[in-house]
Amino acid sequence: MIKKKNFNNPTFNRRPPIIQLPELMAPAGDWTMLRAAVNSGADAVYFGVDKLNMRAKAKNFSVDDLNNISEFCKGNNVRTYLTLNTIVFEEELDEVEEIITKAKEAGIDRIICWDLAVAELCHKHDFPFAISTQGSISNSLAASVYKRLGAVRIVLARECSLEEIKKIRANTDLEIEAFIHGAMCIAISGRCFMSHHL
Repeated sequence: MIKKKNFNNPTFNRRPPIIQLPELMAPAGDWTMLRAAVNSGADAVYFGVDKLNMRAKAKNFSVDDLNNISEFCKGNNVRTYLTLNTIVFEEELDEVEEIITKAKEAGIDRIICWDLAVAELCHKHDFPFAISTQGSISNSLAASVYKRLGAVRIVLARECSLEEIKKIRANTDLEIEAFIHGAMCIAISGRCFMSHHL
């Protein structure tokens, strides 16, 4: 006798959980690096322009490159994140706003920042932004503050262990990013005063 399947049994129709793969993001300091990241399968790239980013010694792009970067990456289904992650001084505010405006016009997907002036200007221009590891976010309460400011993602402090990341994940619905490989600073949370001095 063949046993019939019980389609009314709630466990029969249960689907396996959807596994969301992490986004693999790679740095791109120039066109060679950008092409290499895209051709190697990166889901997203982050890069700076010639001003206001922490990768000051990288070749970097210019603001005039933003349209070409966006077009190339979108043609390869790769997301683009522009870093404006330095301290911003009063005389730089107009320049920050100009870069944000041009990045939005070019179709850049997101800004990575930590200075609250940049976050506020992104909010003003309705441009999604993520808080950089320079924000030193290491708990869910800090994450909630940045969420209220409009952040869509947080890049956790590099000191966070996997267990700490899990605890934060359980208490926020923001996207979470964490460094898994690459240069580690000779300081805390990317505040590389020692390595800058050397």
